[in-house]
Amino acid sequence: MFNKKKLLQNIIELYYEQVEQMESNYDIDNRQATKIQSYYRMYVLHKSYKKNQNATITIQKYCRAYLARQSVKQKLSECKNRRNIIYLSHQAQTIQRYFRGYIYRKYVHDFYLRKKQLELMNIKNQNFLQELRSKAEQEKEEEKIRHEQAAKQEFMKLATNLHHLTSTKSQPGIYKPPFAKENPKAFDIEVETQLKIAFQTNVQWKSQKRSGSAQRAVTSQGFRIRPQSQKLK
Repeated sequence: MFNKKKLLQNIIELYYEQVEQMESNYDIDNRQATKIQSYYRMYVLHKSYKKNQNATITIQKYCRAYLARQSVKQKLSECKNRRNIIYLSHQAQTIQRYFRGYIYRKYVHDFYLRKKQLELMNIKNQNFLQELRSKAEQEKEEEKIRHEQAAKQEFMKLATNLHHLTSTKSQPGIYKPPFAKENPKAFDIEVETQLKIAFQTNVQWKSQKRSGSAQRAVTSQGFRIRPQSQKLK
């Protein structure tokens, strides 16, 4: 019994000692608890902050990835639209070019009609050239005839007073040599014949111009005119 009481008393004393010790160490324990609580709260807040930060970064990453994919899709769509517009514009221009060519060939510039027109134009050109050549040849021939007539007139004018150079029954003329193989010609006629024709024409013209009284006056002066019917040989 004694031991129990003593043991109980010792326990009570120990309790009070611990209480006193606890009360004496209250401030230190309070500070240590506060520090522990602050570290715990800091840990909890830091953990929550990290969690929120990681979540925010993840959300931002997915948002940026989504926006980047949308931007890339938009750029790819715009590039594809530009390529489609360029391709379709080229195809439309090609179709328009062929259609305009078809319309112009069929209604404006018909190939077969133009071919016929060119053939007709070629025929007209050939006919026109032929007419020009004919006209040029005709003018050339007329010019040649005019030159020949002028030359004949000049020749006849010169040959009018050369009848004494013609041949007679007893004496050959200078334009009809007896030993010549071919007599000289003028305008495809022998010169001597030309001289005779010129002289006869001149005599006939003068005889026709004169009146009968003038002829009698000439014969009374002793001149003799050869009759028109008489030809020189």
